[in-house]
Amino acid sequence: MKTYKAFWTDEAVLDLNEIVGYISQDKLTAAVSVYKAVRTKCMSLRNNPERYRIVPELLELGIVNYREIVYGPYRVIYKLTASVVYIIAVVDSRRDFETFIYNRILRKS
Repeated sequence: MKTYKAFWTDEAVLDLNEIVGYISQDKLTAAVSVYKAVRTKCMSLRNNPERYRIVPELLELGIVNYREIVYGPYRVIYKLTASVVYIIAVVDSRRDFETFIYNRILRKS
């Protein structure tokens, strides 16, 4: 079985930290649990990352090399290349995806 390298982008790390920070305001144990679960799920991408679905919003545009893991209300979006998985975003699915992308662009500028 082919093994991939998995890398977290700085933006994805910020996304996860923001989510965990928000949760920790009410329940620290829940925040730690979400953090550990998301990180563990992402570690599994080293083996068979194709098993997860293509991001539906991007599939509509014909873009098929971005996939996602869904964990509870969270979506971990990653780009799949021939040998590397780039984790590019952690999104709360209760938020509008377009708004998330817009805010991501603003955060970069």
